[in-house]
Amino acid sequence: MEFSTKVVEKMAEIMAEEMGRLLPSPQDIREVETGMRELLRKVGAEGLKRYLEHADEAEPQEGEMECKCQGKRGYLFRREAVILSVFGRVSYKRRYYVCKGCGSGACPLDKRLHIAAGEVTAGLAELLALAGVETAFAESSRFIERFLLFRVSDNTLRKETERFGELQKAREEEWKRQTQDETWLQDRLQQYGKQAGRLYGSMDGVMAPCKGEWREMKNIAWYQVEPIRSYEKRRHHASVVGEQNDLQARDITYHCDIQSPDQFGALFWATACQRKADLHEELVFVCDGAVWIWKLIERHFPHAVQIVDWYHASEYLPPIAETAFGYATPEYHAWLEQARSQLWEGQIDDLIHDCRILGSIPSAQKAVYDAVSYFTNNHKRMDYARFRQQGYFIGSGTVESAGKQIAGLRLKRAGARWTETGAIATAKARAAWLSDQWDHLAIRRAALPLAV
Repeated sequence: MEFSTKVVEKMAEIMAEEMGRLLPSPQDIREVETGMRELLRKVGAEGLKRYLEHADEAEPQEGEMECKCQGKRGYLFRREAVILSVFGRVSYKRRYYVCKGCGSGACPLDKRLHIAAGEVTAGLAELLALAGVETAFAESSRFIERFLLFRVSDNTLRKETERFGELQKAREEEWKRQTQDETWLQDRLQQYGKQAGRLYGSMDGVMAPCKGEWREMKNIAWYQVEPIRSYEKRRHHASVVGEQNDLQARDITYHCDIQSPDQFGALFWATACQRKADLHEELVFVCDGAVWIWKLIERHFPHAVQIVDWYHASEYLPPIAETAFGYATPEYHAWLEQARSQLWEGQIDDLIHDCRILGSIPSAQKAVYDAVSYFTNNHKRMDYARFRQQGYFIGSGTVESAGKQIAGLRLKRAGARWTETGAIATAKARAAWLSDQWDHLAIRRAALPLAV
């Protein structure tokens, strides 16, 4: 918005004079800043009140309005309403119409601006939801009070956060309906054609607390990968192996839900189409070894490149070394160094052979069995030397980060108690924020038909 310089200067002069009167000898600049913020809040509240009343007066007055009951609403009087805005509580008067048939009332101004008496405005709702996706609702309420200089209840904050999550869920349901429409899919192919380059996808599951039990929240991350600097060798878990520190993920979008794998498949396909995964010239999936993940990928994208995350695979090796040789012994380090090198170079047959040799040691049998089963089932997805040579990303840290940022940092906070609906809504809202998709939800929230 472009504001008149003259108006800004005039208002600034009035504020300076008022603060000079109230604080002739302030203790420090913080006292002045806080005073000005409070004055701005009061000016904003009064300005919003007057704006709404002027807007109502400027509208041509109708004698009657249509009612949903097919009757007519007649003008009654200018009725007062209170809304909770970014400036705090604002009271204003506007025209009020009542139906003689059903007795329902309506206010044209409220309907046009999507506001309702006693409700939170769209501008404040966005700020409350932003606070709610970041930290616990009680703590968020304290933050909001510090920032906006008025108190909002924990329950109001929770309600608006979950509302944003429901809006994201509604977007995803729209995508699901679209992607089941053959005509829509064909039109989309003609519109966009084949997309050049590689697109990556990763899926994972992380446990979230819901009503005293733990439920698996499944996550999807869609992203692209770009080089960031020249390759350097680094140590990983005290072993000299290369890391892909020359690559990083970008343009990441996250989606999540608590569903069975089959139900989650619809969200997987819908979000894939949103990222044009089906149109990309090359599609790459980097995931852990969970069977449900690879079944979904095989069903929807059987020709995609499949890579088991290097770090998940490497985690099967330390338990073998520890149970066979004892932790931190010279033999432990020597065997682990060789095993990780074999894994890094994609020498999976040799690695399986060496693991089986240690399977003769009773204490190591379970660890060996788990590792050999994992490596055998994912053999073709662990050709790491070839994958690296062809420039593929081999770590699923992107979706692992999603699990930590969504479920770990928000849902698993100490003392958190979630209904399943609340957990899903809050997680979806947070995923939208992390994916830089927040504006889509804010626009939808502003358009909600709150007014009756």
